[in-house]
Amino acid sequence: MELGCGSGLIAMIAAEKGAAVTATDINPVAVEFLKKNSLQNKLRLEIFQSDLFDDVQLKQFDIIAINPPYYKKNPVTLRDHAWFCGEHGEYFERLFTSLHRYIDAGTETLMVLFDGCDMEMINGFANKNSFVLTCMHSKQNILEKNFIYKIEKI
Repeated sequence: MELGCGSGLIAMIAAEKGAAVTATDINPVAVEFLKKNSLQNKLRLEIFQSDLFDDVQLKQFDIIAINPPYYKKNPVTLRDHAWFCGEHGEYFERLFTSLHRYIDAGTETLMVLFDGCDMEMINGFANKNSFVLTCMHSKQNILEKNFIYKIEKI
């Protein structure tokens, strides 16, 4: 599953490699573009609009990839949801509150963050819901340092 898929790059690469993929985004424009791209590339994906897990059928996924909104500001438009996680990180609170229903002991859950994220806040929501984040990879580019975190149930 690619949660908050945006362009759906991760979902399309996984489908190209033979995975059964679910891709969701809150933005209907992103969802429609991914549907068109998957058809053009002859890739089978289950794609639909959802705010986090709100409209996701209850099941456990093998892999969940998350590229969340980073900045602490309330989103106003649908486009804003790609960048803003709420004044107090409401996105992360909702994510970690609902994530446990979609994973099991074998689920690999990965999330991309960057050095401008409020890690204290994110870790706080994770820990409150019995999750721990472990940095698996980091890479510096011209503007920022990016990290891939593994999310595990404590």
